[in-house]
Amino acid sequence: MVPDEYSLPRQRLYNDAECVENTGRCQAGKYGPRMMQAGILAILVFIGVICAGLLDSSGLKAWLLVGVANTYSDNARVYTFLKKHYSTLGQSARTVAACESLVKLKPTDPVVQALLGGAYVDVGRIQDAIVCFREAISLDPNCFDAHLGLGRAHLERGRYGEAVDSCERALQIQPRSADALLSLGIALSSSGRYDEAMQAFKRAKELDPHIVEPQVLTGRAYLRAGMCEQAIECFKGAVQADAKHAQAYYNLGRAYLQVGDKDLALEQCRTLQQLNPYLADRLHSLVEQ
Repeated sequence: MVPDEYSLPRQRLYNDAECVENTGRCQAGKYGPRMMQAGILAILVFIGVICAGLLDSSGLKAWLLVGVANTYSDNARVYTFLKKHYSTLGQSARTVAACESLVKLKPTDPVVQALLGGAYVDVGRIQDAIVCFREAISLDPNCFDAHLGLGRAHLERGRYGEAVDSCERALQIQPRSADALLSLGIALSSSGRYDEAMQAFKRAKELDPHIVEPQVLTGRAYLRAGMCEQAIECFKGAVQADAKHAQAYYNLGRAYLQVGDKDLALEQCRTLQQLNPYLADRLHSLVEQ
């Protein structure tokens, strides 16, 4: 029998709290998908803002990116953001994890393989890095990042001839790369080819006048060749251009020791105490020998 408007229901199905709860469920069912979409869109827009550098919030950025990566584990762009974020913070292990996830999503992308190779170099996994760089080159023989990364990996292993070959191949692809010229100069210097190394450093400096590394590396090449006065001039120029370049002060101290000036070497030690106590101790030990 259908009850009329004055009839009581046969059974009270819900109490008041249950009615409120069920009303909420109905509303959630009605608006839930839209609210979820709007929330996701807001998060992604916010991530875009902070990843673009418009908002400086490194900790929040990492938290959001990790959360999105866990939710959308098939989104390669998220792991690309994570890689950049962790690299900036110097968190090498997390950079490796982000790159490994990225490779799983894009295994045939040579640039992604090269990114993982670079991350492996940073944590000392040189053989793994070489595998990645070679895989990238097999996917794209003209992958600049892979050839340059392979050159740096060979440098880490002391294979200077192979390092020179890889850096020269990178320069064939991008002849105006200051980074490739710097790496080539280091490989040449390590091989004892000092004149060629200094030419590479000079070209790097011409391409990017603001970088200090060519002066430091040129000075080291001079120092290895026993040309101490020229090395001192290079290191002096480097510290004038960058008053916080610890390696320049350290090598300047070494050069002063080579010419027998312990007082000036100790002066570099005092400066290094504020910049890099580890290098300061190493230089002080050389002075005391």
